Amino acid sequence: MRTVNILVSASGLCASSTISFPLQSTAATSDIWHGVEDRLPNHHHRLVLTTHSRREILPTSSISVASLLQDSHDDFLPLRLSVPVLGGKGGFGSQLRAAGGRMSSRKKNQGENNGSSRSLDGRRVRTVTEAKALAEYLAIKPDMDRKEKEKRRKRWEKIVEMTEKKEYDIKHNKGRLDGKWVEDKEEAGERTRDAVLAAMKMGNITDNLAAKPGGASKAPENEAGSSSDADGVDEGGSSAATSPPSEPEKKTVPASTSKAKRFAGFDDDDEFMSSSDEEDGK
Repeated sequence: MRTVNILVSASGLCASSTISFPLQSTAATSDIWHGVEDRLPNHHHRLVLTTHSRREILPTSSISVASLLQDSHDDFLPLRLSVPVLGGKGGFGSQLRAAGGRMSSRKKNQGENNGSSRSLDGRRVRTVTEAKALAEYLAIKPDMDRKEKEKRRKRWEKIVEMTEKKEYDIKHNKGRLDGKWVEDKEEAGERTRDAVLAAMKMGNITDNLAAKPGGASKAPENEAGSSSDADGVDEGGSSAATSPPSEPEKKTVPASTSKAKRFAGFDDDDEFMSSSDEEDGK
């Protein structure tokens, strides 16, 4: 029978990070739990006691302390006291997925990162890749154009066929019209007719041509003036040849409208021009 020193590392569970006490080598492992609980403060957590080889020591175990020694001649038994923490699988799974995503993105972008490198021929890897892609596109381009033309031709043929069929049905009275469309068309025509009649009764319709200034109202006056001038020329041809033509009569303008606006910098010129006009009139 000999004494074995029990060394329990309990960081964060008590004031000292290590608990030590002696026990007989023939003592049960449950005595280790009693010695630990006596030296720990009151706590409400579940504790786990394990060896450095991760062998768990249960509070109800009856095996001897000597069976936990790695060597039968050792005088120290190091143990670890900890609080079990729930979880681990979820956090590890998220980290694993993140690492997998980084690996896949790195593999995908590997070609882009190596695009500036040169091959054994001295050409850029990016240039070689683009040339291969262009060659593949040119190889399939004729087929793509042919399929596109065929698709376009079929679409136009279908449109022409539908148009001819509709014309044939209309000519041979085989075309059917939607009853609702016909009713809507007749109703719209009746509403338009009623609106026009109501506007005519109220007198809201005006002749735009007659309302325009300088329109048909001035045309008869011009015709009358031209006819009178022609008669005067015919009657007094000799007198018209000897006498100069009379000046056209100036239109009388009211005094309120004949007053010209005066602007800064142009008042003197306006007065000069008005005086010269009066002298010419005299």
